[in-house]
Amino acid sequence: MLPYSGILTAAGYSSRMGSLKALLPWKGTTLIRHQVSALKDGGCSEVVVVVGYRSQDIRSELSDQEVVYAENPNYQSGRVSSIKAGIDASSTKSRGFVLLGVDQPRTISIVSELLRTHIEHDSLLTSPRYEGRGGHPVIFSSRLRDEILSISEKNRGLREVFDRHRPDMNKVISSDPIVRLDLNTYQQYEQAREFYGT
Repeated sequence: MLPYSGILTAAGYSSRMGSLKALLPWKGTTLIRHQVSALKDGGCSEVVVVVGYRSQDIRSELSDQEVVYAENPNYQSGRVSSIKAGIDASSTKSRGFVLLGVDQPRTISIVSELLRTHIEHDSLLTSPRYEGRGGHPVIFSSRLRDEILSISEKNRGLREVFDRHRPDMNKVISSDPIVRLDLNTYQQYEQAREFYGT
């Protein structure tokens, strides 16, 4: 398997959730540990965990995990700063980046299938689709590294990269709605646990 970096963003306040998302229970462990495992076991050669708010709590939870940490002191400014911090901290040998939020729990099989098709097609960017709508994780080739590092919150963030390269996008059709799951509120979290199992 070619070297790919999993970029796991976990720097935010979790204000709408009411408690730190990263440490919420998910399938017998915590969301952050579940996500690290999904990225590693799904084929990423390294996982970069972007931290900010309550950074030490997340580091403590992952104390036995081999991950790279990227501190984002500007996490209040939005997700763009975390994405850039993660890309910047990733290995220069990486062939691409598998971008995932801590509040977007995914299975190993979804990560591995997206990576497989991305590598097979030598894609510039890869996006899972469910019923015609985009999901996560998205995968970017390292050829887009400089472009991603130049994005800003005011210029629509990653969407400007997507729009620029939409004709080249590798769209992977998924039958599992989990590719669109985002756990923003506690109600969404409870519903997801009921649907996908604790």
